[in-house]
Amino acid sequence: MAEQITQTRTAPPGDPDMLPSLWWLWLPIAAILALLAVDQLFPPGARSWVGSEQGLVEFLHVVLPLASLLVALRMLFMPERRQHPWLWLWLALAAAGSFYVAGEEASWGQHYLQWATPESWQAINDQGETNLHNTSSWFDQKPRILLELGVVIGGILIPLAALRRPAIRRMRFAVIFPPLICLPSALLAEIARASERLLDLLDPGTQIFSRASEVQETYFYFFILLYLIVLRRRLLAGAA
Repeated sequence: MAEQITQTRTAPPGDPDMLPSLWWLWLPIAAILALLAVDQLFPPGARSWVGSEQGLVEFLHVVLPLASLLVALRMLFMPERRQHPWLWLWLALAAAGSFYVAGEEASWGQHYLQWATPESWQAINDQGETNLHNTSSWFDQKPRILLELGVVIGGILIPLAALRRPAIRRMRFAVIFPPLICLPSALLAEIARASERLLDLLDPGTQIFSRASEVQETYFYFFILLYLIVLRRRLLAGAA
């Protein structure tokens, strides 16, 4: 397996599944180390610019899905996409999901324009914001569970299985299988949340990230963006 990973890392420049390691490996690692340092070393007041509702992490939760939306929309109108007539549905789902996430994370602009939430909406929104995900688990936890399953299966299990059985990459729908370079982001997403769950079992109240679920979401959204960029490269290269 180590030899296969090495071969993947040293794939030729024309390989659509490869990007510079700075983006898919070192940036995710550096980001999680930086977030860990902020949570463990910085005083509470200084941490707010990173982890608060108006902080850097929440801002990324809007910017990353918006970038994914643009990539997905661009692919919808690519002539190369017509190689697979069914792919428009997958891309439309990616675009719609990215649009929903970006809008919800920004409370559809309320976080930045600071408008008041109507009283009727405050009555059904548990955080008093103009969004859907705080009104019901059907708009929040259940979609999040589906997303996490997709990241675990598509970002961890399939790439690892494909290392042992390369034929997986030649299956009929393999064009939409996440590449190996999405594995670090998928793993870091799960590590961030697993650390919270494990520490809660061992020593309730102990945390290494003040908002581990938000860190996990950041890696989910980065994973999706990275995946869509590679998917577009596959279509352009005719590798699909």
